[in-house]
Amino acid sequence: MGLKKTDFKDLAKDVFYYSGIAGLFLQVAKFYRHPALLILTYHRVYDSLADYEYLGVSRDVFESHIKFIKDNFKVVSMQEGIGALCEIKSKEIYAAINLDDGYMDNYINAFPVLKKYNIPATIFLTTDFIGKSHIFWWDRVFNIMSFVGSSRLESGIETDRIDKILVNKNEDEIEGFIRDMEKRYGYKENHVPCPMLGWAEIKEMSNSGISFEAHTKTHKNLCLLKDRKVLEELTGSKNAIEAGLGKEVFGFSYPFGIFDQRIKGLVKQAGFKYARTSFKAFNYKEIDPFLLSCIGAGAVSKPSFLAARLSSSLFNTGGRQHGY
Repeated sequence: MGLKKTDFKDLAKDVFYYSGIAGLFLQVAKFYRHPALLILTYHRVYDSLADYEYLGVSRDVFESHIKFIKDNFKVVSMQEGIGALCEIKSKEIYAAINLDDGYMDNYINAFPVLKKYNIPATIFLTTDFIGKSHIFWWDRVFNIMSFVGSSRLESGIETDRIDKILVNKNEDEIEGFIRDMEKRYGYKENHVPCPMLGWAEIKEMSNSGISFEAHTKTHKNLCLLKDRKVLEELTGSKNAIEAGLGKEVFGFSYPFGIFDQRIKGLVKQAGFKYARTSFKAFNYKEIDPFLLSCIGAGAVSKPSFLAARLSSSLFNTGGRQHGY
């Protein structure tokens, strides 16, 4: 049986990485545009034996990513990275690790790896779910697609397609759509809520170099809300973290990566100093701090694939993709 087109692409990525070309490419890039800040985003980090990896990677894969990042970039906190972009003489490519939503597996599986390599990171919390068990609607969609019988990869792709439709719907419309899917496919609701980070875990991580910033209270598409509701989501999440940790919250991550000029203005009004989008690019000194770009790594299964993704993004200054 011959190799598929995707097999050739994967082989090329492996050659690019293991031959050392990827590392050389990143070093050469320092002389093209510098300084630069890579923001690498994740959501979930699963146990290495888990068979469910939607919007996430296993602990082993996460560790391989961290090794690669540490070997090729100067890893910093978000605050340090944003500040470093103003250092005109710097030729560094900085990297900051982000995790969104606040799943408990960030503490169980990601935190030990970050401590092992002495790597700072920032977790953007959906604050109404702190200390609770919760299931987001996109996880419900993935569960249904998995039940239909496709592979995990195909289920993830189909879920992403459905999510792009639902992300612009209100809560009632989303619930109705999911209920219709369950009925259509004969799926009996068995949505097991996921444990989210509690204050004990958040405080322990905060004392060990992990920063916590805001991701709204309930992870809604802010563009669908009126100004008053948007400000409630923004200030509510900011105030909750500040009260819980006794530290100022500076950063915000737009839910789903969705925003417009109105939302951007309200984020500033709420007192944030920066905001991260889901634009697929590195950040350079001219970047608007409320339009920070990132590279998603939550579905990248090998360091060679990650190296290829980062290398292809180094000279990109645009590109949009929703993220959760």
